[in-house]
Amino acid sequence: MSSIRERNQQQILKAASEEFAANGFDATQTRDIAARAGVPKANLYYYFQSKENLYGKVLLGFVEPLLEASAVLRESDDPLIGLRAYVAARIRIAREHPAIAKVFSGELLLGGRQLPDECRDLLHAEARRNVECLRSWIERGLLAPVDPEHLMLFIWSATRTYTNIGWQIGRITGQEVPQDEDYERAADTITRLVLGGVVSEPVSDVRRLMFAT
Repeated sequence: MSSIRERNQQQILKAASEEFAANGFDATQTRDIAARAGVPKANLYYYFQSKENLYGKVLLGFVEPLLEASAVLRESDDPLIGLRAYVAARIRIAREHPAIAKVFSGELLLGGRQLPDECRDLLHAEARRNVECLRSWIERGLLAPVDPEHLMLFIWSATRTYTNIGWQIGRITGQEVPQDEDYERAADTITRLVLGGVVSEPVSDVRRLMFAT
């Protein structure tokens, strides 16, 4: 019974993320979510009570991968390796969760007005931990003396580009939908820009890490 319940919930969450991504919260109808999920509309309310609650669960489903990506940033590690892994993890999230990523970015562009308190608290804690990790690396001379808050904002915005301006990227690459190699090139380019601006190691060491496979 629990497996059926979990399967239904996952089907509804997937369908909801796709409908919210395509139409936005206000224009999305619960009947369309149920139809896409292949379940009775009553099931949607049985499992999630309301469209607002379902929307919050979709957003929370994107917060969890973000927290996992942040786990690669550790003050005890080499910042060059940590930053490379962090950029790659952020890009991987956009590639593996395109619909939820679009819903999440759209919500942030609207000021996060419907972001559940649970999501806010998790994101705030993640942001502070990430910034303090960067600050520690900077204070120890492992990174150039840049502003840690704005460095983190730059990484966030750069790695979210494929979600926010996918249409424009399609005009540049000629691909209606980004391919795996597009995401790989994005991660590589962002990594080079980040490392090239914040490293305080000898140039030879920086180039070795920037071009490492």
